[in-house]
Amino acid sequence: MSEFSGKTVIVTGAGDGIGRATARLFAAGGANVVLVDIKGAEVAADELAEAGGKAIAVTMDVRDVAAWKDLVTQTVAQFGTVDALVNNAGIAVPDDTAVNVTEESWDRVMDINAKGVWLGMRAVLPIMLAKKEGKICNVASTAAHIGLRNAAAYCASKGAVLALTRQAGVQYASQNVQINSVSPGTTMTGIQKEVTDEQRAAFLPLTPIGRFAQSEEVARTIVFLCGEGSSFMTGADLSVDGGMVAL
Repeated sequence: MSEFSGKTVIVTGAGDGIGRATARLFAAGGANVVLVDIKGAEVAADELAEAGGKAIAVTMDVRDVAAWKDLVTQTVAQFGTVDALVNNAGIAVPDDTAVNVTEESWDRVMDINAKGVWLGMRAVLPIMLAKKEGKICNVASTAAHIGLRNAAAYCASKGAVLALTRQAGVQYASQNVQINSVSPGTTMTGIQKEVTDEQRAAFLPLTPIGRFAQSEEVARTIVFLCGEGSSFMTGADLSVDGGMVAL
């Protein structure tokens, strides 16, 4: 029997990239997967179902408090509980410097990348705490560790994710709920549409492995953090960045 057989996992930003790859791995491992995104979730869920996986799609905005409540209610009604949450949804915006980024863009990045993570945790934690078991993996970034040019709001939002992961990981450790994060380096996902060729060219020399990550490489680490192999880890962050932060 697979490690995730009978487990129920919610994955945000599951319509593409890291989220979609993560959902695919969970489904292959026998999990019931709830794919959440503002677009693309239905196509991704159909793909998993065609491969024999148990998956449903929910179209929602992670900034929507009421939608989170409805999502958890729907998940519990269909699968009985929530065993793991992957907070992966995130965005980047162009011209993101402290001088040039607009207030609207700043608020949007912070609301999706940081507040959306908190809302997701707040929605599922009561279930996990009640049964004294659960896993949460938040997707941070190398931007939480180093100062990336043209990424002011993005760096700030991912730094918030990292800090919240550490705090919540400590807060709920004694109740057998492990909360960790993964910090991808440059990964070939849909978010790259918001990154200029100049930025990508600048990132490559900063990656000792000499290439960018594929979504599946990050997804494997996320699945690890939601599995038994990470049973003595909480408040931790794993860098999947080709050595970027180690430079």
